[in-house]
Amino acid sequence: MLFFSVACGKNSRNVQDEKFSMEKGSELYAKYGCAVCHSTDGKEIYGPPLNGIYMKEIKVVRNGKELILTADRDYLKKAIIDPRYEKVLEYRNKEMPLTQISDEEAEILVDYIIALDSIIHSEK
Repeated sequence: MLFFSVACGKNSRNVQDEKFSMEKGSELYAKYGCAVCHSTDGKEIYGPPLNGIYMKEIKVVRNGKELILTADRDYLKKAIIDPRYEKVLEYRNKEMPLTQISDEEAEILVDYIIALDSIIHSEK
């Protein structure tokens, strides 16, 4: 019985965390104008769509060298905070504006991107 109650509590916490991530992340997504270049529905605008990117294997260019990376939490955060450190290969000739996003806001945006991916998988 203890396992059941712990598991149920964890699931409700995950739902609350995901709801918070979606709300706060959506606010920051709007505040920083991310929608101008990045869609959340798979459509290509100027930059890569944000939904479905989490844990995807991607090709990037860093210091003129091509690398294959996994778009994990660390990668996403670095891409938000320092978008010119490396670029997704297909978008290497495009510039993401530099912003004054705090470390905490970057974490929230990463949670938002992960939550977008979670929603896609739950709809399938």
